Amino acid sequence: MGKRIIIYPGVYEPAEDSYLLIDAIMPIASGDILDLCCGTGIVGLCVADKVRSVTSIDINPIAIKNTCENFKINSVYDKLNAIVGDLFNPLGKVKFDLITMNPPYLWDEEPKDISWSGGKKGRNIIDRFIMSVSNFLKENGKALFVQSTINDIEESLELISKMGLKGKIIMRKKFLFEEIVVIEITY
Repeated sequence: MGKRIIIYPGVYEPAEDSYLLIDAIMPIASGDILDLCCGTGIVGLCVADKVRSVTSIDINPIAIKNTCENFKINSVYDKLNAIVGDLFNPLGKVKFDLITMNPPYLWDEEPKDISWSGGKKGRNIIDRFIMSVSNFLKENGKALFVQSTINDIEESLELISKMGLKGKIIMRKKFLFEEIVVIEITY
């Protein structure tokens, strides 16, 4: 996409899941977006020219420094609000037109690396996201997140419905041992 990125040690290196999410949001990106679990910032960076603002949040302070650096070297730093924090916790009552997330979703009994560890069933971040996303989404907004078939996609779709929201798979890509999907959430 013509963007230059630097990847700091300890930050999730963009991979197929990142690129799938970027492909899903490019046609709909506008207004104010929130990019959770931002890592290098690549998702927000790819749409920065199309949107009013990008708020990037990651629990890893090194990831936030990495995101800031990548926005600077691509001359879109003025669009960025970068915050060290745990998902929606630092936001207050602000709402967004588009919320994106490429969460850590791999199974891990004892979290070792926050850039990929999703906890015992790989759903720690996914479930918390689904249960809180409606509080930060504008009425006509959309939330898109990446998930693997190793984390039970049906469980996510059921939880989305239970929260009074609509969820559907809008993109998918098969890999050796899993399928990666992008799930869209709307009111």
